[in-house]
Amino acid sequence: MNFPEQLKAARAASGRTQAEMASELGVDKTTYCGYETGRRQPDINKLRQLIALLDVSADQLLGTEGSGSATPEELEKLRRYRLLDVHGRDLVDTILQKEYERMTRPKLLEKEKHGWVTYINCYDLAVSAGSGEPWVDAAYTTRLEIPGELVPERAHFCVRVNGDSMEPAYRDGDIVFVERVEGFVNEGEIGIFFLNGDGYIKRLGQGELLSLNPKYGPIPVHDYDALFCQGRALGKLST
Repeated sequence: MNFPEQLKAARAASGRTQAEMASELGVDKTTYCGYETGRRQPDINKLRQLIALLDVSADQLLGTEGSGSATPEELEKLRRYRLLDVHGRDLVDTILQKEYERMTRPKLLEKEKHGWVTYINCYDLAVSAGSGEPWVDAAYTTRLEIPGELVPERAHFCVRVNGDSMEPAYRDGDIVFVERVEGFVNEGEIGIFFLNGDGYIKRLGQGELLSLNPKYGPIPVHDYDALFCQGRALGKLST
């Protein structure tokens, strides 16, 4: 998001109105509204005041944090969290920790080893190696039973490829092992992505998702807040 959008989101998360912000900054409401619409720009002193009032970093307010910046929804959740008492925060922290462990530890729920067999979950809805595959209400299939030596140690789940844009590495119908990551894969790595409701297996480029098949052009990413990385491709099931 750009500065006006970040400012509006941070103000909303703080629970302040535009009039309250204007009063605390010592400007009239029209001037402050101009900050949120982009018609006006605060000087360096006003920018420092905004950072202090909203309890945000300069990078966050200016929209220079990249993919790690908080979304308006996340800021709203933070605002609500700050209103909780000690009991409420303990409850939220406990649930958050358990869910974090569930999503990052492959042996909790998503992968189990029994002797020479590994059971691993596979998304029922294939990711697209083409123009995009909807990921609305995606569910897991019955867990796959795969010989343990064929499953990478870091794999958390699988997806099925739909399309040919990632050939020759990944072909239509291939089952790809995926490692969950925090944030994004590194530039140049192949990952599983959500963008505007569609699922993709693509190589991450600079501001774009790239195919390996030269007949497919890059998919531009105009807003990194709309792009979510589900994990890193570790290779496919060899049959």
